[in-house]
Amino acid sequence: MMDVSDGLLIDASRMASASNLAVSIDLARIPLSNAYHAFSGDRLAAATAGDDYQLLFAAPQDFVTDAMRIGAFSAGSGLTLHDCGKPVPLPPSLGYEHISRG
Repeated sequence: MMDVSDGLLIDASRMASASNLAVSIDLARIPLSNAYHAFSGDRLAAATAGDDYQLLFAAPQDFVTDAMRIGAFSAGSGLTLHDCGKPVPLPPSLGYEHISRG
């Protein structure tokens, strides 16, 4: 489990990488507020925006919860996106990346 503060896609990718797994996200399953629908409704933009402060977690498929299932982890590596089964190319930026000034 981790918080989503830098953007859903970048944080899901980080979780998958730390777990030595691949992750697939279904953009159609990402919940959006009514206010965001009225503003834009662009799910890909919402998935790369930061400061969401939601929790992202992985659980067995038969885990019972009220949480929204938006994707799945599997053997392999990397991030893939789809929208109702249709592949979606990755955007140029997955989210906010902190710059280290050594």
